[in-house]
Amino acid sequence: MKRLVAIAVAILVGLAFLAGYLPERQRRLVLERQLASLRTDLAEAQIQVLLAGLLSQLLAVEDAVSSQNYGEAQTLSSKLFDDVRAEAAGIPDPSSKDTLEKVIRMRDRITASLTRGDPQIQALLREAEMHLRSGLGSRRIVAP
Repeated sequence: MKRLVAIAVAILVGLAFLAGYLPERQRRLVLERQLASLRTDLAEAQIQVLLAGLLSQLLAVEDAVSSQNYGEAQTLSSKLFDDVRAEAAGIPDPSSKDTLEKVIRMRDRITASLTRGDPQIQALLREAEMHLRSGLGSRRIVAP
């Protein structure tokens, strides 16, 4: 009799354990999937913030050029391209890295145009802006 009671108690303890363990395990698995999804979303958002910051710097260069302040534009441009190069080296997303490399390839042409005060600089800056905006997923409507 004592043996049956001991077995019954052991079975009840085992069932109680499973009754508490299984729902918590299921909950943990759901939360782990959500965490993985949120980490992916966070990484994407961080890339968007990075690209938006670089776009902001580029727009500051465009403003300086619009004001015909080429000295300030050169300083801002130098900082922009240094930042773009640094970020491109550490960015894990291949699409965003490609976007940044397109902007980096424009550095020499933009710097030369700024040095000469070439009116073509506006078009070059708009092209770089389009690259960054495409990386952000937006399109700029260009007036004819």
